[in-house]
Amino acid sequence: MDYAKFGILKLDEYLGGGLDRSSINLIIGRSGIGKTVLAAHWAAEGARNDEKVVYISTTMNKFICKSYLGRFGFMKDVFDKINWKFVRWDPKFLMPLTKEKLLEGLELIYGSKSKDVDRVILDSCTDLENTLADVVLYRRAMSILADLAYEYGITALWIEEAPMKEEWSPTKNFAEAVLFLDLLRVPEGYTRAMRILKKYRNSHPLEFFPYEITNEGIVIKDGWFVRKDYEYEFKPSRQN
Repeated sequence: MDYAKFGILKLDEYLGGGLDRSSINLIIGRSGIGKTVLAAHWAAEGARNDEKVVYISTTMNKFICKSYLGRFGFMKDVFDKINWKFVRWDPKFLMPLTKEKLLEGLELIYGSKSKDVDRVILDSCTDLENTLADVVLYRRAMSILADLAYEYGITALWIEEAPMKEEWSPTKNFAEAVLFLDLLRVPEGYTRAMRILKKYRNSHPLEFFPYEITNEGIVIKDGWFVRKDYEYEFKPSRQN
C-alpha cells in the first residue's frame, strides 16, 4: 500500500508506513510544541516525491515562513516546490456555508483544480473555528472539507491548538489519524513527547514517545514514557 509519509523514519514506522492516502489526519497540541514543524516535514516529503502540496497557513506570513521553516535541513531543495498559501479567514469568504462555496474558495486558494492536488495542510483549524464562532457551523465546515478531500482523493493534514483545560473541539472526530504533541513533566524537568491517539487500519503504539526539534527538523528518540501510577488493575474472569 502506498502511504503519504512524513519522511521521519520512526514516526512512519509507528504509523504503519505513514498516513493513508485520501484520508483526513490531525496534529493537535499546545502552542510552541512543534505542530507546524511536523506538518512541514510532511509537506516537504510530498514535494520531494514530486507531489502537488498546498500548505495553507493562517498563522504565518511568507517572510516568517521562509526565515523559520526554510532554515530546517529537511527543507533543503524542496521549500520552493511547496505551494505556500497565507490566508486570513473572513466570514464573507465562507458564507453561505455550502459545499459549492467552500470548493470555490479552496480552488481559489490552491490556484488549481482540487483533482490536481495531492496533499493539503490546513494550519490551523483553530483560526477557522474562531472565525465562525459557532460550534455547529464549525462542525459543518469541517464535514464539508472532509467530504471534498475524499471526493478528490486529497490526503489532508489539519493542525489544531489543544486547549489547556477546556474540552477539545470536534475536529478529532473527523480524523482517521490523530497525533497528539505534548510537554511532559519528567524527573529531569520537561520533555516534548508525541502520542498516536488513533490510526485507522493499523495497529500503533499507545505510549508517548520522546522527540526533539533540531536544525534538521524533528528527531524521534528511542524509548517510551509511561505513567508512573495506574488507575485500573486487570482481574481474570472467574473460572469454573
